[in-house]
Amino acid sequence: MTEPHDIMVRKVKFEFPDELDDVLPGNDPVRESYLVAFSLTMPYLEPYLIRTFRSVADDIADPGLAADVQEFIGQEAQHFQNHRRINEIIKGQLGPTVAAELEAIEDRLDADYRRFNTSKSRRFNLVYAEGFEAMTCAMALTSIAAVEAGTSTTPSGPWGQLWGWHLAEELEHRTVAFDLYEHLEGSYPYRVLGSLRSHAHFQRAIDRLQRVLLASQGHPSRPHVPYWFRAGRSRYLNTFKRSYNPGLIDPGPIPALILSRYPA
Repeated sequence: MTEPHDIMVRKVKFEFPDELDDVLPGNDPVRESYLVAFSLTMPYLEPYLIRTFRSVADDIADPGLAADVQEFIGQEAQHFQNHRRINEIIKGQLGPTVAAELEAIEDRLDADYRRFNTSKSRRFNLVYAEGFEAMTCAMALTSIAAVEAGTSTTPSGPWGQLWGWHLAEELEHRTVAFDLYEHLEGSYPYRVLGSLRSHAHFQRAIDRLQRVLLASQGHPSRPHVPYWFRAGRSRYLNTFKRSYNPGLIDPGPIPALILSRYPA
């Protein structure tokens, strides 16, 4: 049996202005459009994770892990609600034609995730969740390292605050999907293959959304390597090692400092 981790559900509601000039200012179109594309997936990806974890709640024999899963669900619910609110503002600014193109891709992604929950195995859904959370752990660690090095380009307004809070909570609950997969399934080869499959599926959606966003801003519409991957490649590749365990990762003091601004 394990002790539950120190995970807290913070009910945060960011106050977003009607004009979000820091979202797509044109300083780094590839990075900016990637973050918007990622945000657009959240109202579909995170409910999928919630449904997946709720569906296995009765299978969890470890009370500490069961408690972590409930806190994870609470955090993810807060994430996608804030992203959904800002996504609607962004799409409103981009206009009805662009919004319709984006929503067609969103609808396809939502349908995929609902189909996964109804027709795919427990192992498939748990490894998809673990693969996604491993990827975002690497992404969050790379973003935090940029803050520590003074090289972060994240804006300081509500858009940047949303991402700071979200990524800090990704690190706070970084152990849950991994521990749940190990508790209920535990196959290392399947973890690697399943993670690669989940990343490919998710990245295809990001690519489609990013193409639309870049074209809407007058930039070449083509896929790009995620901005965080260039600086965080080793962190990402480490998630595929047999020895990988997010519980052994020390995220440093910055995530806790960020989260201290958002009490429960």
